[in-house]
Amino acid sequence: MSKWIPSWQYVPIDYGQEVGVFENITQKCVFSNNLSGQGLRFRLNNLHSEKPMRIRHGSAALRNRLTGRLSPWMPLTLEGSEELAVEPDSAVYSDEILYPVSHEEDVVLSLYFEDRYSVRSVCTTSTWHSWQSVQYTGDFTRTEALGYTVKSQLVPVLAMDPYPNQFAAGVCEVSVLTEDDVKLIGLFGDSLTHMSYFSDPLTTVLYARFPGKCSVINGGISGNRIGKSHPVLKGVPGEGCQFGPAGRDRFQRDLYHGARPDYVFILEGVNDCSHSIVFQEPDVPGAEDIFEALQDVVRQGRSLGSTVYVSTLPPFGAFGESWRDQAEALRCAYNDLIRSRYDAGGWIDLDRLMRDPDDPHRMQEGMHLGDGVHPNWTGGAKMARAVAEKFFRRL
Repeated sequence: MSKWIPSWQYVPIDYGQEVGVFENITQKCVFSNNLSGQGLRFRLNNLHSEKPMRIRHGSAALRNRLTGRLSPWMPLTLEGSEELAVEPDSAVYSDEILYPVSHEEDVVLSLYFEDRYSVRSVCTTSTWHSWQSVQYTGDFTRTEALGYTVKSQLVPVLAMDPYPNQFAAGVCEVSVLTEDDVKLIGLFGDSLTHMSYFSDPLTTVLYARFPGKCSVINGGISGNRIGKSHPVLKGVPGEGCQFGPAGRDRFQRDLYHGARPDYVFILEGVNDCSHSIVFQEPDVPGAEDIFEALQDVVRQGRSLGSTVYVSTLPPFGAFGESWRDQAEALRCAYNDLIRSRYDAGGWIDLDRLMRDPDDPHRMQEGMHLGDGVHPNWTGGAKMARAVAEKFFRRL
């Protein structure tokens, strides 16, 4: 029986404000795909927006990773119309494109935003491995352009991020219609997941190990907390809105709208340990509070039929700020609760894997982006290999 399985999926981030403007802009994206099937569809994203989104026209194609061959461009339609009109604060699926898809082919999507569109929500990644996007001034939906539009001019708010990223507007999911017995793997968490230095290497390992047999989707939001909604940061663009609602409240929204994941891997809690202290909130959670929020998410996943795995938090002590000791004590206590009381499924100790042998409160040198918190490509690959060996030696 055929079913729609997400081949690529990220969370549309709510910035709580305009981050840029598209007008006479073509956006082209390439999404890694590991599924074979009979058709494609796209979830068009206008969430968190106050006005309609109108895409003058769009097209999709398939690019073979082995030969570089590009399939014919296929028009994208919505309710039979080539103009893609999406109402404010909504996301809708395009009409299906019936065309054979191979797991050796990546998906190429081109969208032309002719009229002025205020961009308030996009999907982002800090890497270029599992998907890429580029924006051009002009209509290049089915042709190649010689140059691209400078990000700082197009989306100045995103250009202010201290960590380089790329973004995709107007789309948040690619799905394949397949009859194959494939497993959907959902990754859930904060920036350690969202930035993709961990999720991309894991995707690479799993797609090489199980060609055509699995798909990985990313449910991370940078700055997210599992137990509490985002802090209210007065004077900051969006007032912290981009960190999202509490993980326990958004879990089903951000991982289960396309299909039910067979497996979920949760790596979250870093910001629960630090944000309330850093931003001087009146109620700082205890380790028990964070652990109960984790258990809540796990119960949700299991009740929906997913196998749920969790991890301890890698070290983040680094530069001796005044809040680090209190936050680090919370992290250690939370990790101890996972080690001693988590009994709902498998868990992995990424804390022990990533810690400096000479200082258990620091991440190993050469494994992070220089901030002591976020894994770089080397650190993320180390985490990915361990998770793949622990939970995904077979599907």
